Amino acid sequence: MWDPGEVLAAARDGLAAREAEGRAEQAVRGLDSLSEVELHGVLEAGLRGAGWCVLREQPFPGPAGSRALRRERERCDFALLPAGLTWLRDGPASLRAQDARAGTLFEGMEPDEAPGAADPEDAYWLEVKVVGQHAPRQGVPEPNAAYASDLVRSITEDLLKLAKEPRATHAGVLLVLFTEDEATAAHDLDAALHRALDRGAGFRGYRRETIPVLDRIGNACCTAALVERALA
Repeated sequence: MWDPGEVLAAARDGLAAREAEGRAEQAVRGLDSLSEVELHGVLEAGLRGAGWCVLREQPFPGPAGSRALRRERERCDFALLPAGLTWLRDGPASLRAQDARAGTLFEGMEPDEAPGAADPEDAYWLEVKVVGQHAPRQGVPEPNAAYASDLVRSITEDLLKLAKEPRATHAGVLLVLFTEDEATAAHDLDAALHRALDRGAGFRGYRRETIPVLDRIGNACCTAALVERALA
């Protein structure tokens, strides 16, 4: 149903389009100076351009039979739905509704459902992390002293988070990595993934795409890497 290569290509297209706009406008701020929330908007534009419905900050469904409230569940940065589907069924909410109907005239009845619904297993769950070798601090660009630890931690934490969600069968971590050059990105990403494995964060595979960026604060390369969660 989902081709991770297509997901990554759509994210890359969003980043590349924003980089091209910034160059044309001679913008002072580049991609690597945008906040993570701003970059979410850039990525969303690319993902929507592939024809998918994109839901942001979507609660995970939890295990089968869960009745947890939305506020009690961890959230995922993006849930992508196949073309033609527009909303995601909320299993815990449906089960709570069934509980409320128990013992009434409506017990056993299924509520009317609008078209375009997707099950959690239909979606692609995408966690996003942004790490820079050089980053602005209080408006001043400087080398990121926490770069290595940020890189390892971000991958490890999100892979472990996805591993706890049995109904998120299609899922991955999208890392947006800003570095001085492509060779640095390739080396550091491989090293970080090995560290993540050492910490118990399994993954099925990964792929990456590179976008050259105008060097404004020390980064001349943007790498979009999609790390696929391990199969249960």
